[in-house]
Amino acid sequence: MIAHPTEAWEHLKFKDTIAKLTNTEIFYKAITFYLDYSPLEINSLLEAMASRVDHVRVISQMKRAGHLPLVKPYLLTTQPANIKEVNDALYALYVEDEDHEALAKGVVTFDNFDQVEMAQMCEKHSLLQFRRIGAMLYKRAKKWSKSVELSKKDKVWDEAIETTAESGDSAIAEELINFFVEQKLNTCFAAALYTCYAQLRPDVVMELAWRNNLNDFAMPFMVQTMREITNKLDTLVEKERKKEEAVAEEKKKAEEALASGYSDYGAGDPNAMVVYGAGGGMGGGVPQQMGGYGGGGGYGY
Repeated sequence: MIAHPTEAWEHLKFKDTIAKLTNTEIFYKAITFYLDYSPLEINSLLEAMASRVDHVRVISQMKRAGHLPLVKPYLLTTQPANIKEVNDALYALYVEDEDHEALAKGVVTFDNFDQVEMAQMCEKHSLLQFRRIGAMLYKRAKKWSKSVELSKKDKVWDEAIETTAESGDSAIAEELINFFVEQKLNTCFAAALYTCYAQLRPDVVMELAWRNNLNDFAMPFMVQTMREITNKLDTLVEKERKKEEAVAEEKKKAEEALASGYSDYGAGDPNAMVVYGAGGGMGGGVPQQMGGYGGGGGYGY
């Protein structure tokens, strides 16, 4: 049928026949034949061969022929397999067709694709919707600075703040609040202080607010900071107090144990006593060499 299409080829008969073949190489020859002879029916052919062809090879073949948009229905049918090359090809067609709704839905549902490459493609698009998708893809790829910069260019302040908070990067957060101050976006400055609170250093915020007369906008941040500092100090003081109490309790127990030991020592002899003699150590009774207060060896006698 391929060799003599005028006399032998018929689409339905061709589909039924090719589905029974064991030599898969003929599938790709059939694709080339359909591109030349009956391009409008190529999706029907691909549907019949879909379970047996190499989708990556088909896409590569269609790209070389320059007819990738022609097989868009085939790509949609194949996409549930979540193959990277299929997703990349289909999303590129969405960008070319300016179908931002399909692209936004697709990148969320089928995520096996080159996110950075697609983000770069979207960020240069003239439509805002595509640039927003680009910022979202940069964020998903953890390219925080690129995502924030794209949001700032499009003046989508809430996304810039949310991405900065999600990044957890203090440098990005401080750069963003400086940008808001420079642009005199005071409410955005206050919103960023609230959302990115954990990433911002109090001394940086205080100095920035003081230099630009924004103390009123920074005051909630500073109040919360002082509250946290107070709580931490209270925790440290309480910890130290408990430590001192534990040491005092141990000391008390040691003293009680020592006193109890002395009591046991003297229990058998009421006249027993502990004397620190001149010869060192402890002993019972008074050494014989000691003359006492009235003897010849006393204080000056």
